[in-house]
Amino acid sequence: MKRSLFVTSNRLGDAVLTTGILHDMIKKEPDIPVTVVCGTLPADIFESVPGVDQVIPIIKQKYNMHWIKAAKTAGLRRWHRIVDFRGSIFSVMPGKYRHIWRGGDDTVHKTIANARLLGVENAIPPKIIPTAQQDEWAQAVIGCDNTPVLALAPTANFYQKQWHHQNFLSLAKSLTAPDGILPAAKIIIFGAPGEEAQAQPVVDGLPENQVINMIGKTTPVQAAALLSKANLFVGNDSGLMHSAVAVNIPTVGLFGIGKPAVYGPWGPKSLCVRGTPAGAALHEAPEGENDVLPLQKVLSATNEFYTGL
Repeated sequence: MKRSLFVTSNRLGDAVLTTGILHDMIKKEPDIPVTVVCGTLPADIFESVPGVDQVIPIIKQKYNMHWIKAAKTAGLRRWHRIVDFRGSIFSVMPGKYRHIWRGGDDTVHKTIANARLLGVENAIPPKIIPTAQQDEWAQAVIGCDNTPVLALAPTANFYQKQWHHQNFLSLAKSLTAPDGILPAAKIIIFGAPGEEAQAQPVVDGLPENQVINMIGKTTPVQAAALLSKANLFVGNDSGLMHSAVAVNIPTVGLFGIGKPAVYGPWGPKSLCVRGTPAGAALHEAPEGENDVLPLQKVLSATNEFYTGL
């Protein structure tokens, strides 16, 4: 029986950025089941993809033993197609068609670079399609009263990527004010376990009946399902930002350090707001003390972006 192999990242953001490639591959070869090898964090995103019948989560071990273990789990075979974004041990295994990552290009966005691995010149944006069960769960969390929803992700995997939580709080209040673009909107706050220090102050500063606290309470695919219900996402450079793009909602990504040309939110529903000077950290202090990315700049850019959609 023919079978294809898809090897992607341990990191949530990089893994999400390959989801569109996987969907495209399955669409072109719908009768060939796919085995996905990825990190434990993004695993449930791939478990939800029709056409994927095996997901092998890997936990890094000494001497690259995690790859040996994954190879044994996948089994010895000649693969129909190997797509390896890691250049892993699987890249030397036999396959009829082989697409092996050899390194990135800091002048090209990942949606384009990833597509080129399969010989496609056009960008293939990320795609996450929640299942009916996941969609029903997300709707139950948010409610069915048709109130608009603002999603905020005030955390990131590195503290210098984090816009100050006081700025997020002020932004949320402005966007959901009576004269804001999302008046009286519910506000979902996301964050992973251990990120409470940055995210919890935003929750604590908002009215209890307006905020939905999801800090440390979701898996990646649950977060994506909730994001799919939002009218607007604003967040730091993070995997959640790419997940917002992947569920096709208006997405505003905030960048200081990092590589916005490579990792900025992609597509016509996306806006990348960059700090000045480029490459400066966003973490030092709230509005008034740190002008790398002023609150008013983000608010004005977000308002113009959203009303122009």
